[in-house]
Amino acid sequence: MASELYKKMADYVDSKADWMVENRRDFHKFAEGGWHEVRTCSIIADFLTKLGVDELILGKDCFVAEDRMGLPDQEELDRVYERALEQGAVPEFAPFFKDGFTGVEAVIDTGRPGPVVGFRTDIDALGVFESQDPATHRPAKEGFASINPGEMQACGHDSHATIGMMTAETIKKFKDQLCGKFKFVFQPSEEGVRGAKAMAGTGFLDDVDYMMAMHIAPLNPACPEEDFNFRYKTCMANAKLDVFLTGKACHAAAPESGNNAMLAAAAIILGIYGIPRASVGDARINVGQVIAGSGRNVVCDRVKMVMELRGLTAASLDYLEPYARRIIEHGAAMHGCTAEIKLMGATPAVVIDSPDFTDTLVEVANDIGFKALPAPQGTVATSDDYAYMADRVIQHGGKSCYISYRTDEAAPHHATTFDFANEKDMTKAVKIFLAGALKVAGL
Repeated sequence: MASELYKKMADYVDSKADWMVENRRDFHKFAEGGWHEVRTCSIIADFLTKLGVDELILGKDCFVAEDRMGLPDQEELDRVYERALEQGAVPEFAPFFKDGFTGVEAVIDTGRPGPVVGFRTDIDALGVFESQDPATHRPAKEGFASINPGEMQACGHDSHATIGMMTAETIKKFKDQLCGKFKFVFQPSEEGVRGAKAMAGTGFLDDVDYMMAMHIAPLNPACPEEDFNFRYKTCMANAKLDVFLTGKACHAAAPESGNNAMLAAAAIILGIYGIPRASVGDARINVGQVIAGSGRNVVCDRVKMVMELRGLTAASLDYLEPYARRIIEHGAAMHGCTAEIKLMGATPAVVIDSPDFTDTLVEVANDIGFKALPAPQGTVATSDDYAYMADRVIQHGGKSCYISYRTDEAAPHHATTFDFANEKDMTKAVKIFLAGALKVAGL
């Protein structure tokens, strides 16, 4: 039986459902990709300030600066900052988030003995051109499709940010009836797994006893009524590489006077996909983008390749990444070119769910009227840099759980037509956060 306090909190969340939809749509319309989230962060900071949180940490103070990965160049950072101001960033807070320091953390402290409970929500958009066809895409039809070309909330992080904000508001409202301390992390640049390591490294989460993260998920075909998905998950280790090949341009009629970076890229792609699999763990390889060439009759002198490597275990990535780097370097040299390799993002292969805490949350979900199946054990091919935060919490004696809330999605994650029609399903995500926090506090 759910406690009376939980019921009051759940009723309050339900009363704010329309606000959650409005807020989610605002973030969706003004989508901001990784390290671009100036407007988003300024709105979150303003919201938390008006709530009256006990501690608010903004921008540079949220990060170990040198641990940020895959930062855009300064020209791009300056451009998106100015765009954020034009699109309604809160002027009082926007300067905190300049230069790729787009993170927000907050603390609500009841002043009474109890556990420290943490919540992580990611806030960034993807590098996707959102469909603008009102006939096939509801956000376009209803006027909240992204107005920023090539940036789209195509993985539901607009809902995640809103869930984090509503969780904070509800905890603040009922603070006098709660105990312990609550920590909130609004993380940038999860896509490309670039942002969490630099936030985890500050030590902000080192005293957290129970940490929860949330992600949207499609309905389960085998059990459509399931509201939450839980697993004892180990995320794959992941390395995101940008490769820059430099050759020598010349006229295509005299190719011997140049060095063809296009040929080097072709050799590298074939070589990388041909890496023999190892017995130390399953792996994934993908070359996702190649930008090359300047003309039909010009030998190509510059290539940019974007790729990722995933390993089921740390050992499998330790095998795969050096192998790939050798292929890149020697594939370039074979055609008289040079190669520069930049690590743009990474995650470790670590357990991100504590089984006993996960089982508790499964019980909690069913107790408060939702449907959650028992958690199976397994490794997932997806990667999320929450792994850095979970590992940090677990290494310091805490427990972690990564929760997926299920809803009816219009298209797969990362698709140009991604959307979810039942936006009020966001309320159930807030409720599991709250119910979990109450459970570990014995309330």
